[in-house]
Amino acid sequence: MNYLAHLLLSEPDPLARLGNLAGDFLKGANVRSLHPTIQRGIALHRQIDTYTDCHPIVRQSKARVEPPYCRLAGVLVDVFYDHFLAVHWQTYGVGTLEEFVQGVYADLQHYQALLPPSLQRALPFMLAGDWLTAYRQVSGIEMILERMAARSRRSPLLASSICVLHHHHSALEQDFHQFFPALKVYVYNQVAILVAKGSGF
Repeated sequence: MNYLAHLLLSEPDPLARLGNLAGDFLKGANVRSLHPTIQRGIALHRQIDTYTDCHPIVRQSKARVEPPYCRLAGVLVDVFYDHFLAVHWQTYGVGTLEEFVQGVYADLQHYQALLPPSLQRALPFMLAGDWLTAYRQVSGIEMILERMAARSRRSPLLASSICVLHHHHSALEQDFHQFFPALKVYVYNQVAILVAKGSGF
């Protein structure tokens, strides 16, 4: 799953939610130096990723990705599933997508000083480009993939990989609908465990 799903699946505490987002911005970072509640969100992020990567429906989605994009299958399925979450927000989300996203942006700005440096650096671009709402449109997904391509050595393939979504849209959407309810149940149980521990590490 990508940014939007991690944010939605987090516990309601703003710092835990931001920690769940921060999990994608932590290469080489000292997690234990962060606020304990942010650490708990990061721990949940990692559990979500592990569960998702091992799930047979997600593996089925990855198997739909054909050459030359096979080695990007994990990244693409994560992004495409966030697209389907945004499209079907009324079914899976809380309130409207716009209300949820604006709340996240407000929390990011309010707690900016507590965020990992890499997320602090990305924040102005996230706000200016409205990254989270962009998941709802296929054109937004194309923009996201192009942005990822700009900072990746695999850029030629990422930049053109929107064709995978066009070719397999219906099948991937069906996979998402089968997978996401199971993920929500898993996360509900994991949140209870992490809250009882007080910190994820």
